[in-house]
Amino acid sequence: MGRILITTDNHGALKAVKQVLERCNFNPNKDLLINLGDVVDRGTESAELVQFYIELSEECLYKPLFIKGNHDDYCQKWLKSGEINMEWLMNGGTETIDSYIRTGYLDSEVHLDFFNEMFDFYIDTKNRGYVHAGFISHSGLGHDNPNIYYWDRTLWELALLSNENKELSKEMRIYGSHKEIFIGHTPTLNWGETEPMNKCNIWNLDTGAGFGGKITILDATSKEFWQSDTVEDLYTDNRQ
Repeated sequence: MGRILITTDNHGALKAVKQVLERCNFNPNKDLLINLGDVVDRGTESAELVQFYIELSEECLYKPLFIKGNHDDYCQKWLKSGEINMEWLMNGGTETIDSYIRTGYLDSEVHLDFFNEMFDFYIDTKNRGYVHAGFISHSGLGHDNPNIYYWDRTLWELALLSNENKELSKEMRIYGSHKEIFIGHTPTLNWGETEPMNKCNIWNLDTGAGFGGKITILDATSKEFWQSDTVEDLYTDNRQ
């Protein structure tokens, strides 16, 4: 195997995904791609991006791993049963529904399978953990309700406080459960950062594509990373 390349929070920005895969020279015959979730919503090409990943998976020697995010969970429930959550609609679900109606993928069993086959988390052979939002168990990944993995920001919040409050030593033990932890879900733009952020042994790779920012791909071993242009620039004509 070649590199383990990680991306997250693509939010329907197909143009940016294609661009950053090209910039990192992704090799489908050598590299493993891990997506930390939120493939869909907010952007205008969610259904198209899912289709792109389905086709890419067929080309890859090492099938990409897709971790489920909170937006993916909403979309899966909608595709499966028609369930519509109003919070979802107000946070990008409307754009996803529009893209599925426009493209004709609405009744695609292959698309539903894409979401059904997503992982709640992944741990590699070097005990590096991959999850969309975070976890709260001091035993590490695999000991929490899946909704924690889709939504909870406790892990990242503790990491941000780690250098400021030495009394958090008990809570800090959570980091020792894995060599490194890779997350998305909480945009680095919240801290004025357009690049990945590293606190303790946690890497936050959500560089704000869902809010007009960039999509990042990071090499899990070397920590070299590549970024797309801003989604805002790539979708000047049809970005919400």
